[in-house]
Amino acid sequence: MERILVDLKDKSYDILIGGDTLGRITDYIEGYQKIMVLSNTTVGALYSEKLLDILEMAGKEVFYFEVNDGEEHKNIESAFGIYDYMLENDFDRKSLIITLGGGVICDLGGYIASTYMRGIDFIQVPTSLLAQVDASVGGKVAVNHSKAKNLIGTFHQPKLVLVDTEFLHTLPEKEIKAGMGEVIKHSFLRDNGYYEYLKANVEGVRALESQVMTEVIKRSCLVKKELVEADEREVGQRALLNLGHTWGHALETATNYRGYSHGEGVAKGIIFEMMISEKLGYIDREYLEMGREIFRRYDMDCKPLKMEENRLIELMRKDKKNVGGRIRFVLPKGLGENVIEDVPESLIKEINAAIEERYIRGVIDLGTNSCRLFTAEVERKGEVRTIIRKYEKYLEICRLGEDVDKNGYLLPEAIERTVKVLKEYRKKLSGYGATEVLVYATSATRDSANRDEFIDLVKRETGLIIECISGDREAKLSFSGAIEGIEDKVVLIDIGGGSTEIVKGDRDSIDFMKSFDVGAVRVTEKFFHGDRYTQDGLDAANLWIEEVIGEIRHFSDEEFVFTGVAGTVTTHVSVAEKMRRYDSERVHHYLLTREQILENLKLFLSVNLEERKKIKGLHEKRANVIIGGSLVLLTIMKVLKRDKILVSEDDILEGMMEEE
Repeated sequence: MERILVDLKDKSYDILIGGDTLGRITDYIEGYQKIMVLSNTTVGALYSEKLLDILEMAGKEVFYFEVNDGEEHKNIESAFGIYDYMLENDFDRKSLIITLGGGVICDLGGYIASTYMRGIDFIQVPTSLLAQVDASVGGKVAVNHSKAKNLIGTFHQPKLVLVDTEFLHTLPEKEIKAGMGEVIKHSFLRDNGYYEYLKANVEGVRALESQVMTEVIKRSCLVKKELVEADEREVGQRALLNLGHTWGHALETATNYRGYSHGEGVAKGIIFEMMISEKLGYIDREYLEMGREIFRRYDMDCKPLKMEENRLIELMRKDKKNVGGRIRFVLPKGLGENVIEDVPESLIKEINAAIEERYIRGVIDLGTNSCRLFTAEVERKGEVRTIIRKYEKYLEICRLGEDVDKNGYLLPEAIERTVKVLKEYRKKLSGYGATEVLVYATSATRDSANRDEFIDLVKRETGLIIECISGDREAKLSFSGAIEGIEDKVVLIDIGGGSTEIVKGDRDSIDFMKSFDVGAVRVTEKFFHGDRYTQDGLDAANLWIEEVIGEIRHFSDEEFVFTGVAGTVTTHVSVAEKMRRYDSERVHHYLLTREQILENLKLFLSVNLEERKKIKGLHEKRANVIIGGSLVLLTIMKVLKRDKILVSEDDILEGMMEEE
């Protein structure tokens, strides 16, 4: 076991580092009447019982509080919930908080300790590599504001940092990489052989060898100890620890703390700041390549990405290092030599504009029933785009195509609903800093007499430019998005509101592609006015659907992977699994059976519309058309002689995202 003393006079504390060190915590808890262990849902399930047993065997009165996992929960709302719990259980100034978790828990628990009754003691038990080398050491504690990371915080030193390397063995690989972003950062801050040690011990780190990881964590903590002891409250040189953070925090905030881990943002930020340094003549290309090389050795993506320049500047202006409105960076000058300087906005924009391969893109699929937004980091090489990192998908049921079949035009109220959603999507895209946006509209807009007026209105109100695409193009985009990871021949169906696209082919070629004028909304409006579902109506609908799609019958005896995308098939999965909250990971590549669809349809038909809206797993705004969509799905399965369908979460949105 390694012991490091952080010497801050009356606020000094130990950092203990090694394997199986958790039991040493009992040496540091004498004198505390009550102890609260703060953890999250993921870490708590793994380690809370062991820690609570140790504390209770030491004769302590122990309480446990758990928050949801994720950076988005490091906020003032979570803090108030913890304050309430502590007040309800009569915590006082002689009480102790023990944080058990990653950086979020270390920051949140430390912030609670620093503010509850103007400050009580806390011990950090960091469980992630990122927290062990960064968040748990130094006394900087904070919660996030929606507009900036760590905006609300204090300095409050722990009484102990206990690092048990055994925790690392339950971390997923992405969490190890997240920690390595900070580890590699530390190797640039001091010319003490740390960089060379990391180059020489890649395999030891990947294998999480106890001796290697103890040495890595010790060296990182020694770098941080030196800077914290010299400048506890970050008025000078301690700010060097923010290497990579000005740009990295901007990216984290833009992606709502969900797109990247902190360490990944820092890795990209370090390279961005090296690019500034190269432009200023502080470093040469060789040093920049040295920076990229160490990240590559650890299989970490360190490529910065272009953001919309005004959004990037807006986010950077909120950085805590800034003084007088000027944006400050930590700029490398060489190994162990870094400076803190103001950088002109013009230079930041120049470096941002020079990034050509990577950028943030947004795509909007404007369908008959729904309007969906997808945001992602993409890489462009020539005419090929690849999705590097998916951010978020949003769906709103706008019913733009309401009564288009009957009237031939888009209703004013449908347009109003849709424009309202598109305005919200425009705000989200601006928040992400998207540099490219595509909006594709399908049959409802394409077939309406007043489509040009609608498109002009959207452009005036939101700045978004809508392109109407053909059914064949829609089918091709859905196909290219959905077949990722499938090597065999595929028959893909995409049941929309006004049309259904059916495509047959593989990764190399498409054999058949057609858009059929039959969809969930169209069937509902044609056969089931007023939510009246009679047996005659159901039979007539089935016959009509089978007649419209009849030509696909000729390849029903072929071998293929039968795959479905979009609302009808994904809804059947969420209803079959009784999902309280839609879970895209559970839906993706779910094998949905005909029996499950029939069971769901029986349920849908057994209740009226208002009761249907309450069915678990069924979005209430889909309740009025899900029966029509189900009939389309079942008829296609009948014609193709299939009793199972592979459901894909990837569809036209992925196809649009990768389209030139």
